[in-house]
Amino acid sequence: MMIDAAADKQSDDDPSHPRLFYFCGVVGIAGCIAVVLANIVGVLVQPKDGLIEDTISDLAAGRYAVIMDIGLYAFAIGILAASSGLRRLHWGNWSWTLGSWLLALMAVMIVVIGAYGEYGDNDVGGLVIHLPLVLAMAVTFTATALLTAAGFYRYRPRWFWFNIACAVIWVVGAAIFWFSPTTIDGLIERLVGGVMVVWLLAVSKLLIDRSKGKATRLPVFGAADKS
Repeated sequence: MMIDAAADKQSDDDPSHPRLFYFCGVVGIAGCIAVVLANIVGVLVQPKDGLIEDTISDLAAGRYAVIMDIGLYAFAIGILAASSGLRRLHWGNWSWTLGSWLLALMAVMIVVIGAYGEYGDNDVGGLVIHLPLVLAMAVTFTATALLTAAGFYRYRPRWFWFNIACAVIWVVGAAIFWFSPTTIDGLIERLVGGVMVVWLLAVSKLLIDRSKGKATRLPVFGAADKS
């Protein structure tokens, strides 16, 4: 039992695969920066589109749609990188594994949304898949935050509550967006999307810290007694 406890502690203290964690963290942060910049630049080059009234979909379907598409692709790559980092970190059981894989699925859905380019904007032809994918993405992010929350608890309890808060704010914000007037739905959508950006930034920073050996989980309570 002493050996098992020592091995567990060594596993937690060892910043396994530091280069991978650092790479995933940097890519995740870059993805967050890219999607925010794409929103700002997209509005600047399309004066008719604003941050308050017009949604991200409006930017992604306009004349300069490529700007928002690039931002979405970069964000998806950042999410995929975070997913890879979390799977390698593996601070949990099956729920952690499932949550990290769902994160990868969300990245795929974002890419499909940007690549397919059909937003239900009355274009002739084309299967409108935007709304179903957005709803699926909302459920997926909520599930990811909740499924990984318990694993984060052993790192820092506040990380558990951070995940819970992100999930709750995301769900409440999505409900408000659904029933909001079109005059402010762009602002609400960006605030809700900001929850995901903040979450990814935090996770990416954690992966970078892990690569430097700073972010290690707390030992299991009572492990010394059991040994």
